[in-house]
Amino acid sequence: MNTVEEKYTVPAATLVEKPEEYELKVELPGIGKDDAELHMEGKTLTLKTHAKYQNPAGFRVVATEFERTNYAINVDLPEMADSAALAAKLENGVLTVTVKKRAETQARKIEIL
Repeated sequence: MNTVEEKYTVPAATLVEKPEEYELKVELPGIGKDDAELHMEGKTLTLKTHAKYQNPAGFRVVATEFERTNYAINVDLPEMADSAALAAKLENGVLTVTVKKRAETQARKIEIL
């Protein structure tokens, strides 16, 4: 039996801390939202993509240097991250994941009476 081993590339990613949330940006050129899987386990965010390319109907590719890439990355979020409060958006080849900080860890102003 022949098996095909999937190869993954680690995409370029940046995690920044904002006052109330963390923002992760991951470059995923050529990947659509239906080709990406995002999972959260504990404080580890896992992203895997499965690139698909279909020749345009009625056309035959004669030569190409374009190759679809499968991406995979694990990101360990800081302890202050609230793994239940996250959102993800894929736009123009960039996945943006925002993760709120736990309320008890956010800076706040305390009124003096």
